[in-house]
Amino acid sequence: MNVTLYARVSTNDQNVDDKMHELRKWAINNKHRIVHEVWDKESGTIELKDRRKFLEILNNPIGDAIVVNKLDRITRNFDSVTYIEKYFREGWSTFKLIALDFPVDLESAVGRLMFRNMMALACFEPEQMKERQRPAIERLKKAGAYKGRQKGAKGKAKSSKVKKLYTKSGDVKEIRVGFKTESGKPINFRVIRAGKQ
Repeated sequence: MNVTLYARVSTNDQNVDDKMHELRKWAINNKHRIVHEVWDKESGTIELKDRRKFLEILNNPIGDAIVVNKLDRITRNFDSVTYIEKYFREGWSTFKLIALDFPVDLESAVGRLMFRNMMALACFEPEQMKERQRPAIERLKKAGAYKGRQKGAKGKAKSSKVKKLYTKSGDVKEIRVGFKTESGKPINFRVIRAGKQ
């Protein structure tokens, strides 16, 4: 089988190369031919219309199947699930969806039910996380201390600072690094646990 490998991570702290290595290893072990590889650093919670790299695969499929590490790599936005299921179901004979963590079968009613259940769980997790964060964010907003998640160079610099402290600490199980607003008010902290960077 000719396959397209799709590796996606949602943050700069995650390593997309590790995901691609896992996909390549699976393809080689199962004697599939890799015809296309796509690396993506983008949140799966955003709308499908804004997922440029994934949409390119759907609009111009290469090979007989797309292979992902986990089913939640295709999306974590439930509004996109129906479209994705319909796309693969209607084109199943020419372009399949393969997930290393779950056997996808869109040809049977039971297979479609299982797919929908798995996708519902994948989308539930980030939605629940946002619900849990909302009260704290609202309190910080009222206090004028919330500016949202930092993006770009500043965010990367802080992530780098945390990793350096983690490396220096060696056997320390947990490191908390305070983040402050420009006015000096504490707004958040990040946690790095041993073995999870």
